Amino acid sequence: MANDSDLKVNVDLLVDSESRLKSLKKEFTNLGNHTDDMRPYWGSSEITDAMDKFVDNWDDYRAKMLESIDTVGKLVKSTIDSFEGLDADLAKGLREGGKDMKK
Repeated sequence: MANDSDLKVNVDLLVDSESRLKSLKKEFTNLGNHTDDMRPYWGSSEITDAMDKFVDNWDDYRAKMLESIDTVGKLVKSTIDSFEGLDADLAKGLREGGKDMKK
């Protein structure tokens, strides 16, 4: 009967995904803004202006990526919690059902 299941969830994959998302979030969060450190190497004001625009755009996109990573991470965590809870409830039901059958 267990082989007739329509839904199969690889919780290990979900846990690994959550861990990787946390690592990505940490990496993107810890990326320092080194604009001021690099400014002396850029040369002309035109290049400096272009690089400032690039850095500003990168910061905006990085913030959006962090939001997306956080959202997906929360969804994965919620999915893990839901399936683990469901699995525990089903196991409890089977144990209690087995006790009723022995009576």
